[in-house]
Amino acid sequence: MANMSSLRQQGFSLIEVLIALVIFSFSLVGVAGLMSISMKGNHNGYLRSQAVLLSQDINSRMRANLSGLWEGSYNGLSSTVGEADCSLDSPCTPQELAEYDKINWSKQLAALLPGGEGFIDCETPDLPPGILSSGLWVAYPPFPGICSISINWYELNESGKQAQSVRLVVQP
Repeated sequence: MANMSSLRQQGFSLIEVLIALVIFSFSLVGVAGLMSISMKGNHNGYLRSQAVLLSQDINSRMRANLSGLWEGSYNGLSSTVGEADCSLDSPCTPQELAEYDKINWSKQLAALLPGGEGFIDCETPDLPPGILSSGLWVAYPPFPGICSISINWYELNESGKQAQSVRLVVQP
């Protein structure tokens, strides 16, 4: 008679291997789902960062053109319509420079944010008396008013397309 201890099974049966593969496959599906959610969150965070940077960009442009800011040339909805060419060969007035800034800002919004559009609303105070005027450019004091820079765009979330916005309130 054969010894029973020599007939013991060694290794894994096919059923055990298949069960292990099924368990492993379900865990991989769960990890893939988490990665998908994580990537959406990272992308939405990227879009929000771009919106903040673009609001700071137009704020810097407004600070560089105080004449256009004092005259209210930055107010209104952003638009990619229109053309303004400001260069050393063809200098712009402060109003044209403001329009040039808004057009370029609008193009950046459209390129970097899905459905991106911006709106600027500055409470322009009355000009103080005694402002120096010499030709094309006017020397203006620092702007004491408050400006609201709003940017709207869409993000993709679990519920679909969702409207997002950033609002920066500054004194340029």
